[in-house]
Amino acid sequence: MAAAPLGRPRVLHSGNPCRVDLASEVQHAETYYLDKLCRFFSCACLWAGQALRTTVNVPLAGIAGRITVDEVVGRKLQSDPVLKLKLYLLKVEDSRPLQDLQLRCRRAVAQPNADPLRAYNTCAQSLAEAVALVPKLPYVASTETDREGFYTFENVPTTGRYQVVGVKQVEGGEPLVIVGITNKLKAGERVTLHLSANDPWTRATVAH
Repeated sequence: MAAAPLGRPRVLHSGNPCRVDLASEVQHAETYYLDKLCRFFSCACLWAGQALRTTVNVPLAGIAGRITVDEVVGRKLQSDPVLKLKLYLLKVEDSRPLQDLQLRCRRAVAQPNADPLRAYNTCAQSLAEAVALVPKLPYVASTETDREGFYTFENVPTTGRYQVVGVKQVEGGEPLVIVGITNKLKAGERVTLHLSANDPWTRATVAH
């Protein structure tokens, strides 16, 4: 085929000038790079999803222990299990109202010139309020001690510190409030927190 004279645009079989073919090439390039971008962002989304699943699958923690009460039987001191005690697992930041009641009692007793009767009444009122308050607080989980006084909280999120609080109305006696506190939980950690009904309810037993 003879070459086209200079200065005259080459005509394709379709009859269109070369500039139309150039536009087609540009469109092809745009499609190519758009496809590359889509592939890149698809991979990025896939990676993000895998990272999220990895975060969600962090091993959860557990808290377990035994609750007892020391009593004198005859002339001997014995430790008996506290059975069927309702327990609540609370985040420390969600148990502030309970902590306020504990603080109110401690302050009433700690005053240098405190009236013993007034301090007793303040603590008794705070104790009664605590028994009614705890079940209404936003708790993470609840359980009950078994016949040997043992309890367990499984699948506890590792989001901070927790209080284990047991409450019980005692017919003909003072209500029972038992409080323990954990350190910040680690992924997969198993914490032992034994509690005693003889410990002051205004001070939380620390887990170990």
